[in-house]
Amino acid sequence: MTWAAACCLEQAVEVLPRSFGDELDGAVVAVSNPTTQAERVRLAHEEVSEPNSLDVPADHGVKALGLHDWYIVPRMANSISSVVAIGDELVGGFTLDTNSHWLAERLRLLGYPVKRITAIRDRPQEIVEQLRRELADAEVTDVFVTGGLGPTTDDRTFASVAEALGRELIIWDETRARIERRVRRMHEAGLLESPDVTEGNLRMARIPAEPVHVFKNKRGMAPGVLYVVGGTRIFVLPGIPLEMKGIFTEEIEPEFLLGGSAATVRELRFMFAVEARFYPLMKELEEKFLDVSVGSYPNFETKELVIRCLGSDPKRVDEVIEVIRRRSAELGMVGERR
Repeated sequence: MTWAAACCLEQAVEVLPRSFGDELDGAVVAVSNPTTQAERVRLAHEEVSEPNSLDVPADHGVKALGLHDWYIVPRMANSISSVVAIGDELVGGFTLDTNSHWLAERLRLLGYPVKRITAIRDRPQEIVEQLRRELADAEVTDVFVTGGLGPTTDDRTFASVAEALGRELIIWDETRARIERRVRRMHEAGLLESPDVTEGNLRMARIPAEPVHVFKNKRGMAPGVLYVVGGTRIFVLPGIPLEMKGIFTEEIEPEFLLGGSAATVRELRFMFAVEARFYPLMKELEEKFLDVSVGSYPNFETKELVIRCLGSDPKRVDEVIEVIRRRSAELGMVGERR
Protein backbone atom coordinates (compact mmCIF):
# COMPACT_ATOMS: atom_id res chain seq x y z
CA MET A 1 0.00 0.00 0.00
CA THR A 2 1.43 3.38 -1.01
CA TRP A 3 1.04 6.48 1.11
CA ALA A 4 -1.08 8.21 -1.52
CA ALA A 5 -3.37 5.20 -1.86
CA ALA A 6 -3.88 5.06 1.89
CA CYS A 7 -4.91 8.67 2.30
CA CYS A 8 -8.13 10.53 1.91
CA LEU A 9 -8.86 14.23 1.95
CA GLU A 10 -11.36 15.75 4.32
CA GLN A 11 -13.79 18.28 2.90
CA ALA A 12 -15.80 20.98 4.59
CA VAL A 13 -19.43 21.90 3.97
CA GLU A 14 -21.79 24.82 3.90
CA VAL A 15 -25.57 24.45 3.77
CA LEU A 16 -27.33 27.32 2.02
CA PRO A 17 -30.27 29.09 3.70
CA ARG A 18 -33.67 28.73 2.13
CA SER A 19 -35.94 31.47 0.85
CA PHE A 20 -39.38 32.23 2.23
CA GLY A 21 -42.45 30.62 0.64
CA ASP A 22 -46.16 31.20 0.87
CA GLU A 23 -47.59 27.70 1.02
CA LEU A 24 -49.03 25.85 3.99
CA ASP A 25 -50.37 22.40 3.23
CA GLY A 26 -52.60 20.27 5.42
CA ALA A 27 -54.73 21.06 8.43
CA VAL A 28 -53.25 22.88 11.38
CA VAL A 29 -54.30 22.51 15.00
CA ALA A 30 -53.81 25.79 16.86
CA VAL A 31 -52.45 25.52 20.39
CA SER A 32 -53.09 28.65 22.42
CA ASN A 33 -51.02 27.39 25.31
CA PRO A 34 -48.21 24.89 24.76
CA THR A 35 -48.75 21.58 26.47
CA THR A 36 -46.85 20.86 29.64
CA GLN A 37 -43.30 19.97 28.78
CA ALA A 38 -41.71 16.83 30.17
CA GLU A 39 -39.02 17.31 32.73
CA ARG A 40 -35.69 18.12 31.10
CA VAL A 41 -32.79 15.81 31.44
CA ARG A 42 -30.40 17.78 33.62
CA LEU A 43 -26.95 16.36 33.94
CA ALA A 44 -24.26 17.44 36.37
CA HIS A 45 -21.57 19.61 34.86
CA GLU A 46 -18.16 17.94 34.64
CA GLU A 47 -14.90 18.93 33.00
CA VAL A 48 -15.48 20.01 29.39
CA SER A 49 -12.51 19.97 27.09
CA GLU A 50 -13.86 22.44 24.54
CA PRO A 51 -15.16 26.01 24.90
CA ASN A 52 -18.83 26.61 24.20
CA SER A 53 -18.17 27.99 20.74
CA LEU A 54 -20.08 28.14 17.47
CA ASP A 55 -16.95 27.57 15.42
CA VAL A 56 -14.99 24.48 16.41
CA PRO A 57 -12.39 23.49 13.78
CA ALA A 58 -11.83 19.83 13.03
CA ASP A 59 -8.91 18.14 14.78
CA HIS A 60 -7.84 21.42 16.31
CA GLY A 61 -5.92 19.62 19.06
CA VAL A 62 -3.45 18.07 16.61
CA LYS A 63 -0.20 20.00 16.94
CA ALA A 64 3.26 18.49 16.71
CA LEU A 65 4.67 15.08 15.89
CA GLY A 66 4.67 12.68 18.83
CA LEU A 67 2.39 11.49 21.61
CA HIS A 68 -0.48 13.86 22.29
CA ASP A 69 -2.99 13.74 25.16
CA TRP A 70 -6.02 15.17 23.41
CA TYR A 71 -8.67 15.46 26.05
CA ILE A 72 -10.68 13.93 28.83
CA VAL A 73 -14.32 14.32 27.81
CA PRO A 74 -17.52 13.83 29.80
CA ARG A 75 -19.70 11.00 28.59
CA MET A 76 -22.86 9.25 29.68
CA ALA A 77 -22.26 5.53 29.89
CA ASN A 78 -23.17 3.70 26.66
CA SER A 79 -24.38 6.86 24.92
CA ILE A 80 -24.34 6.45 21.14
CA SER A 81 -25.57 9.01 18.61
CA SER A 82 -26.59 9.00 14.98
CA VAL A 83 -26.97 11.89 12.55
CA VAL A 84 -29.57 12.16 9.78
CA ALA A 85 -28.96 14.97 7.27
CA ILE A 86 -31.94 15.78 5.09
CA GLY A 87 -31.79 17.60 1.75
CA ASP A 88 -31.84 16.97 -2.00
CA GLU A 89 -28.93 19.42 -2.22
CA LEU A 90 -26.80 17.12 -0.07
CA VAL A 91 -27.34 13.84 -1.88
CA GLY A 92 -27.37 15.61 -5.25
CA GLY A 93 -23.84 16.90 -4.77
CA PHE A 94 -24.81 20.57 -4.78
CA THR A 95 -23.99 21.26 -1.12
CA LEU A 96 -21.32 19.74 1.11
CA ASP A 97 -22.60 18.59 4.48
CA THR A 98 -20.49 20.41 7.08
CA ASN A 99 -23.32 20.06 9.61
CA SER A 100 -22.78 16.32 10.04
CA HIS A 101 -19.01 16.73 10.27
CA TRP A 102 -19.37 19.46 12.92
CA LEU A 103 -21.94 17.48 14.92
CA ALA A 104 -19.81 14.33 14.84
CA GLU A 105 -16.85 16.23 16.27
CA ARG A 106 -18.85 17.98 18.99
CA LEU A 107 -20.61 14.77 20.00
CA ARG A 108 -17.30 12.91 20.15
CA LEU A 109 -15.81 15.59 22.37
CA LEU A 110 -18.86 15.50 24.64
CA GLY A 111 -18.81 11.71 24.91
CA TYR A 112 -21.75 10.89 22.63
CA PRO A 113 -19.87 9.19 19.76
CA VAL A 114 -21.65 8.88 16.42
CA LYS A 115 -22.41 5.39 15.13
CA ARG A 116 -23.45 6.52 11.65
CA ILE A 117 -24.22 9.55 9.50
CA THR A 118 -26.98 9.22 6.91
CA ALA A 119 -27.86 11.72 4.16
CA ILE A 120 -31.28 11.35 2.57
CA ARG A 121 -33.53 13.22 0.16
CA ASP A 122 -36.44 15.54 0.97
CA ARG A 123 -38.89 12.67 0.47
CA PRO A 124 -41.44 12.18 3.28
CA GLN A 125 -41.52 8.40 3.10
CA GLU A 126 -37.73 8.15 3.04
CA ILE A 127 -37.48 10.43 6.07
CA VAL A 128 -40.10 8.39 7.93
CA GLU A 129 -38.35 5.11 7.10
CA GLN A 130 -34.95 6.41 8.21
CA LEU A 131 -36.31 7.74 11.50
CA ARG A 132 -37.93 4.40 12.22
CA ARG A 133 -34.63 2.65 11.47
CA GLU A 134 -32.89 4.89 13.99
CA LEU A 135 -35.53 4.24 16.63
CA ALA A 136 -35.30 0.50 16.02
CA ASP A 137 -31.55 0.50 16.72
CA ALA A 138 -31.28 -0.42 20.40
CA GLU A 139 -27.68 0.85 20.54
CA VAL A 140 -28.57 4.43 19.52
CA THR A 141 -29.61 6.70 22.40
CA ASP A 142 -29.64 10.07 20.61
CA VAL A 143 -30.65 10.95 17.04
CA PHE A 144 -29.77 14.34 15.54
CA VAL A 145 -31.84 15.32 12.50
CA THR A 146 -30.85 18.40 10.47
CA GLY A 147 -32.45 20.16 7.52
CA GLY A 148 -35.90 20.60 6.00
CA LEU A 149 -37.43 23.00 8.55
CA GLY A 150 -37.78 26.08 6.34
CA PRO A 151 -40.81 27.96 4.94
CA THR A 152 -41.08 26.32 1.50
CA THR A 153 -43.00 23.27 0.31
CA ASP A 154 -39.86 21.14 0.01
CA ASP A 155 -39.24 21.50 3.77
CA ARG A 156 -40.95 18.32 4.90
CA THR A 157 -39.06 17.23 8.00
CA PHE A 158 -41.60 18.21 10.69
CA ALA A 159 -44.47 16.53 8.82
CA SER A 160 -42.35 13.40 8.35
CA VAL A 161 -41.31 13.32 12.02
CA ALA A 162 -44.99 13.62 12.98
CA GLU A 163 -45.84 10.62 10.78
CA ALA A 164 -42.91 8.57 12.08
CA LEU A 165 -43.94 9.24 15.69
CA GLY A 166 -47.66 8.91 15.06
CA ARG A 167 -48.45 12.45 16.19
CA GLU A 168 -50.47 15.32 14.75
CA LEU A 169 -48.98 18.60 13.61
CA ILE A 170 -49.75 21.63 15.76
CA ILE A 171 -48.90 25.32 15.72
CA TRP A 172 -46.57 25.94 18.67
CA ASP A 173 -47.78 29.21 20.13
CA GLU A 174 -44.45 30.46 21.50
CA THR A 175 -42.68 29.82 18.19
CA ARG A 176 -45.41 31.59 16.25
CA ALA A 177 -45.14 34.64 18.51
CA ARG A 178 -41.38 34.71 18.07
CA ILE A 179 -41.73 34.49 14.27
CA GLU A 180 -44.22 37.37 14.33
CA ARG A 181 -41.77 39.53 16.30
CA ARG A 182 -38.92 38.70 13.96
CA VAL A 183 -41.00 39.49 10.85
CA ARG A 184 -41.96 42.88 12.30
CA ARG A 185 -38.32 43.70 13.05
CA MET A 186 -37.26 42.66 9.57
CA HIS A 187 -39.99 44.86 8.10
CA GLU A 188 -38.88 47.82 10.23
CA ALA A 189 -35.32 47.26 9.01
CA GLY A 190 -36.50 47.36 5.40
CA LEU A 191 -35.77 43.68 4.74
CA LEU A 192 -39.41 42.72 4.19
CA GLU A 193 -42.14 44.60 2.36
CA SER A 194 -44.89 43.61 4.79
CA PRO A 195 -45.01 43.12 8.57
CA ASP A 196 -47.57 40.35 8.12
CA VAL A 197 -46.63 36.72 8.74
CA THR A 198 -47.09 34.63 5.61
CA GLU A 199 -48.25 31.04 5.45
CA GLY A 200 -44.68 30.16 4.54
CA ASN A 201 -43.43 31.76 7.76
CA LEU A 202 -46.12 29.96 9.71
CA ARG A 203 -44.93 26.57 8.42
CA MET A 204 -41.91 26.90 10.69
CA ALA A 205 -44.13 27.01 13.79
CA ARG A 206 -45.92 23.84 12.75
CA ILE A 207 -44.34 20.97 14.70
CA PRO A 208 -45.31 17.44 15.83
CA ALA A 209 -47.27 17.38 19.07
CA GLU A 210 -45.92 16.50 22.52
CA PRO A 211 -42.37 17.85 22.29
CA VAL A 212 -40.18 17.46 25.36
CA HIS A 213 -38.58 20.82 24.63
CA VAL A 214 -38.76 23.49 21.91
CA PHE A 215 -35.50 25.39 21.37
CA LYS A 216 -35.66 29.10 20.59
CA ASN A 217 -33.12 29.49 17.76
CA LYS A 218 -31.82 33.03 18.29
CA ARG A 219 -30.52 33.25 14.72
CA GLY A 220 -33.52 32.18 12.68
CA MET A 221 -37.23 31.43 12.65
CA ALA A 222 -37.34 27.62 12.52
CA PRO A 223 -37.21 26.11 16.01
CA GLY A 224 -35.21 23.11 17.14
CA VAL A 225 -37.32 20.47 18.86
CA LEU A 226 -36.64 17.51 21.16
CA TYR A 227 -38.76 14.36 21.33
CA VAL A 228 -38.28 11.24 23.43
CA VAL A 229 -39.51 7.89 22.17
CA GLY A 230 -38.90 4.74 24.21
CA GLY A 231 -35.80 6.19 25.81
CA THR A 232 -34.32 7.51 22.55
CA ARG A 233 -33.95 11.28 22.24
CA ILE A 234 -34.61 12.84 18.82
CA PHE A 235 -33.20 16.33 18.30
CA VAL A 236 -34.67 18.00 15.19
CA LEU A 237 -32.57 20.98 14.07
CA PRO A 238 -32.50 23.52 11.22
CA GLY A 239 -30.11 22.87 8.33
CA ILE A 240 -28.61 26.36 8.18
CA PRO A 241 -25.21 25.88 9.87
CA LEU A 242 -25.24 29.09 11.92
CA GLU A 243 -28.69 28.27 13.32
CA MET A 244 -27.90 24.61 13.97
CA LYS A 245 -24.63 25.43 15.76
CA GLY A 246 -26.28 28.14 17.83
CA ILE A 247 -29.07 25.86 19.08
CA PHE A 248 -26.61 23.05 19.80
CA THR A 249 -23.98 25.04 21.71
CA GLU A 250 -26.29 27.48 23.51
CA GLU A 251 -29.33 25.33 24.25
CA ILE A 252 -28.73 21.60 23.75
CA GLU A 253 -25.17 21.15 24.97
CA PRO A 254 -25.50 22.88 28.38
CA GLU A 255 -28.91 21.34 29.14
CA PHE A 256 -28.84 17.84 27.69
CA LEU A 257 -25.26 16.74 26.93
CA LEU A 258 -23.22 17.30 30.07
CA GLY A 259 -22.10 15.03 32.89
CA GLY A 260 -21.32 11.36 33.16
CA SER A 261 -18.15 9.28 32.98
CA ALA A 262 -15.03 10.18 31.03
CA ALA A 263 -13.46 8.84 27.85
CA THR A 264 -9.74 9.19 27.13
CA VAL A 265 -8.22 9.75 23.69
CA ARG A 266 -4.50 9.65 22.96
CA GLU A 267 -2.55 9.53 19.72
CA LEU A 268 0.93 8.79 18.45
CA ARG A 269 2.18 10.49 15.28
CA PHE A 270 4.74 9.27 12.78
CA MET A 271 6.31 11.05 9.82
CA PHE A 272 6.60 9.18 6.49
CA ALA A 273 5.43 5.92 8.06
CA VAL A 274 3.77 3.24 5.93
CA GLU A 275 0.33 2.42 7.31
CA ALA A 276 0.39 -1.21 6.12
CA ARG A 277 3.34 -2.01 8.39
CA PHE A 278 1.08 -1.43 11.42
CA TYR A 279 -1.53 -3.98 10.34
CA PRO A 280 -0.19 -7.00 12.31
CA LEU A 281 0.21 -4.89 15.46
CA MET A 282 -3.24 -3.31 15.21
CA LYS A 283 -4.83 -6.72 14.63
CA GLU A 284 -3.08 -8.00 17.75
CA LEU A 285 -4.20 -4.99 19.80
CA GLU A 286 -7.77 -5.37 18.60
CA GLU A 287 -7.87 -8.93 19.91
CA LYS A 288 -6.05 -8.24 23.19
CA PHE A 289 -7.54 -4.86 24.20
CA LEU A 290 -11.26 -5.20 23.52
CA ASP A 291 -12.02 -2.12 25.61
CA VAL A 292 -9.75 0.24 23.63
CA SER A 293 -10.49 1.44 20.09
CA VAL A 294 -7.36 1.77 17.94
CA GLY A 295 -7.36 3.41 14.51
CA SER A 296 -4.79 4.57 11.95
CA TYR A 297 -5.27 7.80 9.99
CA PRO A 298 -2.79 8.76 7.25
CA ASN A 299 -2.64 12.34 6.02
CA PHE A 300 -1.26 12.84 2.52
CA GLU A 301 -0.81 16.60 2.88
CA THR A 302 1.25 16.49 6.09
CA LYS A 303 2.94 13.12 5.34
CA GLU A 304 1.91 12.03 8.84
CA LEU A 305 0.38 8.82 10.10
CA VAL A 306 -1.74 9.14 13.24
CA ILE A 307 -2.41 6.13 15.47
CA ARG A 308 -5.32 7.08 17.70
CA CYS A 309 -6.56 5.20 20.79
CA LEU A 310 -9.82 5.75 22.67
CA GLY A 311 -11.13 4.07 25.79
CA SER A 312 -12.91 4.64 29.10
CA ASP A 313 -9.92 3.56 31.25
CA PRO A 314 -6.93 5.94 30.95
CA LYS A 315 -4.54 3.26 32.19
CA ARG A 316 -5.63 0.84 29.48
CA VAL A 317 -5.32 3.52 26.80
CA ASP A 318 -1.83 4.40 28.06
CA GLU A 319 -0.90 0.73 28.02
CA VAL A 320 -1.92 0.42 24.37
CA ILE A 321 -0.04 3.58 23.42
CA GLU A 322 3.08 2.24 25.13
CA VAL A 323 2.82 -1.05 23.22
CA ILE A 324 2.52 0.87 19.94
CA ARG A 325 5.44 3.10 20.81
CA ARG A 326 7.67 0.17 21.75
CA ARG A 327 6.74 -2.07 18.82
CA SER A 328 6.98 0.71 16.26
CA ALA A 329 10.47 1.55 17.54
CA GLU A 330 11.43 -2.06 16.85
CA LEU A 331 10.33 -1.47 13.26
CA GLY A 332 12.46 1.66 13.05
CA MET A 333 9.50 4.04 13.31
CA VAL A 334 9.73 6.35 16.30
CA GLY A 335 7.01 8.77 17.34
CA GLU A 336 8.53 11.62 19.31
CA ARG A 337 7.01 12.09 22.74
CA ARG A 338 6.43 15.47 24.32
